Amino acid sequence: MKKNIFFAAIMAASFSLNSCGNLGTGLGSTSGNSDATSSVADAGSAILNSLLGSILSTTLTEKSIVGTWSYRQPEVRFESENVLAKAGGEVTAANIEKKLDGYLTKVGITKGVTSFTFKEDKTFTIMSGNKTISSGTYKFDTSAKTLTMQGNIGLMNQTCTVGMDGTNLCLLYDADKLLNLMNTAGSILGNANATIGSITSILGQNYKGMKIGFQLAK
Repeated sequence: MKKNIFFAAIMAASFSLNSCGNLGTGLGSTSGNSDATSSVADAGSAILNSLLGSILSTTLTEKSIVGTWSYRQPEVRFESENVLAKAGGEVTAANIEKKLDGYLTKVGITKGVTSFTFKEDKTFTIMSGNKTISSGTYKFDTSAKTLTMQGNIGLMNQTCTVGMDGTNLCLLYDADKLLNLMNTAGSILGNANATIGSITSILGQNYKGMKIGFQLAK
């Protein structure tokens, strides 16, 4: 099915490019065609990279997540090709990430400032600067690729899907779960009055089968 999306993207882009090409004489078009082919391939790769499965293929163990990870940017993934097509693909994902980044900044979750630390003794701490958002214990399910954090301080229980995008760790939540997390984090960080809106306003529409959350880097 992933190949089908990839080839569909190529065919659609190729049709568009060929239509435009017919308006000219075709002289000296070899370089242009090469660049166009490269652009289409890049587009197909970007579309496939929006799928949740693309970050779940990497083998993860509990040791894989141990360490301190710094918040890098929002992350949006679609569970299936059908959801991806309905949402409009990579452009929609990029737009959602841009909007979400602004809301996360308002509640105090900021690039280079917010961090997630997972220790070998199965304890975790989420910090933003010198403020603790949450701390407690965690459990990593290697088969389901889910991370459950049971908070003793700040944010209480939360469960997310875990994957790797290259060397970056991705923590992905259902939309309503992330909204609760954002609201609580805003209260803890003193930004309870920040206008974070609702998840539906961030997404534009309520798409089931979409995971949103954080991309973290060491």
